[in-house]
Amino acid sequence: MTLLIIVIALALIFDYINGFHDAANSIATVVSTKVLSPFQAVAWAAFFNAIVLFLCQHGVLGFEFKVADTVAKIVKTEAISMTVILAGLSAAIFWNLLTWYYGIPSSSSHTLMGGFAGAAIAKAGWGVLADLGKIYLTVGFIFLAPIIGMILAYFITVIILNICKRANPSKADTWFKRLQLVSSAAFSLGHGANDAQKVMGIIAAAMLVFSNTATKEEYNSHQWTHVKTVYKLDTAYYAFDEQKLMLDTIDGKAFYLADKKDFAKKGKAKDKKWIAVKSADVVKEINFNGKTFNGAPKESFVAVSELKPKKDIAEIPQWIQYACFLAIGLGTLSGGWRIIKTMGTKITKVTPLEGVAAETAGATTLYITQMFGIPVSTTHTITGSIIGVGITKRISAVRWGVTVSLLWAWILTIPVSGIIAALCYWLFNAVLG
Repeated sequence: MTLLIIVIALALIFDYINGFHDAANSIATVVSTKVLSPFQAVAWAAFFNAIVLFLCQHGVLGFEFKVADTVAKIVKTEAISMTVILAGLSAAIFWNLLTWYYGIPSSSSHTLMGGFAGAAIAKAGWGVLADLGKIYLTVGFIFLAPIIGMILAYFITVIILNICKRANPSKADTWFKRLQLVSSAAFSLGHGANDAQKVMGIIAAAMLVFSNTATKEEYNSHQWTHVKTVYKLDTAYYAFDEQKLMLDTIDGKAFYLADKKDFAKKGKAKDKKWIAVKSADVVKEINFNGKTFNGAPKESFVAVSELKPKKDIAEIPQWIQYACFLAIGLGTLSGGWRIIKTMGTKITKVTPLEGVAAETAGATTLYITQMFGIPVSTTHTITGSIIGVGITKRISAVRWGVTVSLLWAWILTIPVSGIIAALCYWLFNAVLG
């Protein structure tokens, strides 16, 4: 229990650091264009970082907790231990503070995933990586996210310039300063939704480890640690609550029947006492009492417990959700001035019009990746968007030397975090046993 509390505390500390480390992503352009003062900007971003929880919980803008689910599953469940999570968080916090100190806008998302994976590999080898497809996709978006942001920002800027080419420059500038409030708010929503979820996934994984290792009495006495779970089966199986199936006799055989829609989802059971049937044994279009059902012979069903299912996270407790979004909001409120300077002025000089284009492009990229559960870096996304608006003026308007330095930091984040996490794991394992 003590180790679980330490892990949760470290996770929330990382979330807080993530907020002030990545505050520049949301507010660098509104500060550099003097639309808001630095304090007003961080307060504005922090508010939208935190309020996005309401949007996630109610499915507004298509937000769901897909990113949290992806992070929690990057390594196989059996390879996750409290020591692994502790080592991963320690490495992520170290790398975030180091890059913040030197004003390098690295990815908090990738340092967390790299740390988590590195510690798990140190424990059980490379085979612990659960879904290589998702891992390759995440690594691929180190490069794809800024490229998508850059392309979108370039075309949005060109479109705006063409629409407003006859507008009064002074009035247009005033309007774009107002619109920057909207675009920065939109980006802050995406930042909060994407980044806070990663910590939610880590805490949920720690809760799952506790549920699997604690005694029954200890687990039952700490209700706050309970994460709703489902049992994950091979996707060749449909799982059912036996009490909700209809039993009929067809051609002398006992058949279990259910609505066709119940055969739409494979591979998950809410209870280990459920029964399951292979899709190959399912008989379609069975008429019963004037209705059409799908079904399978009773003898084809097996107990879910016999299939050796894995426990999977079904729902994350609300207190974790509120704690994570509050922590990232408070972190953003603290500001990360070293990185804000890099993002707001060192890459290229940004006008209010260009700020609107960059933030809109960045927010759009975050929303799209959010829908597919891809944990992209908000840092990479907004950097690419700022470069995109810069090259609409001329290629030389972008300080490419600064950009190349940032690219190297991005490439090194995952492997370096993984190595640090592995070292932390061996140290903690030796000390804690």
